[in-house]
Amino acid sequence: MNRASSETLTVAERTTEVLCPVCGHRNQSFASNHHHCRDCGSIWHPARRSFQYSADYPVERGHRQNAVVASKQRTLESWLTATNTEIVGRQVLEVGFGGGATLDWMHRHGAHVFGLEPIAANRLAAQAMGITASNIGADMAAFAGRNFDLALYLDSFEHIPDAQRHLNALNQATRAGSRAILVLPVADSLSRRLLRGWWPHDIEDHWIFYSTSGLDALWRAFGWRLVQTFSPSKCLTLQTIAAHWRMKTGMTVPLGPFANSAVWLNFGERGLVFERS
Repeated sequence: MNRASSETLTVAERTTEVLCPVCGHRNQSFASNHHHCRDCGSIWHPARRSFQYSADYPVERGHRQNAVVASKQRTLESWLTATNTEIVGRQVLEVGFGGGATLDWMHRHGAHVFGLEPIAANRLAAQAMGITASNIGADMAAFAGRNFDLALYLDSFEHIPDAQRHLNALNQATRAGSRAILVLPVADSLSRRLLRGWWPHDIEDHWIFYSTSGLDALWRAFGWRLVQTFSPSKCLTLQTIAAHWRMKTGMTVPLGPFANSAVWLNFGERGLVFERS
């Protein structure tokens, strides 16, 4: 049994996690391994907040496989089109760039790219792709004083352990009119309500699932207004889907010659565009 399905909360964890990390309210329900805020609707797993990424994480998830790289780039292009976002000549920060597929794509399409990534192997991989070393950092402190036009959180905001601290730092690196695009699984999605414990996003490195209203209130508190939402369908290889299934259940699915086949799916993710006031 994997960690995501076996974790339980101790009495101490229940006591120290009283306030909702999104809205700060105390009105919650408890399950064996998570809290659910009755006010903003967000869900969080305290035991996952300190999840540690190994150097093998990108390989385990197939981030650098050619078919996966291509699918991520196709997906980003579709999201930029859906949000009418132009990147040519803009200062773009990608937070949690993973294997670097989308960072590299934006660089080749005329953006001035910067990347935040906690895994050292990914930072080195980005440099090997031609991204300037000084444009890559392990945390937001590396970008203090910058003036980004756009910040991208492509399946990364739900990994950030302290969102309020992060947003405060983001404000030190952006200006009025800057935009942020988030794509992430949300607690108020129909698929989460229907699938419950079988929801594919409920895995060990996702410590929090925000509700849409919780995200709106959180970003608004830091001076950002929600200007657009969209349905972020993804181009996913069967290899990527199988990797999620393995993290969820511990079971390996043999794919054979179909591993690189891709489909467009959305299992409860939402896209949001914020603009700084």
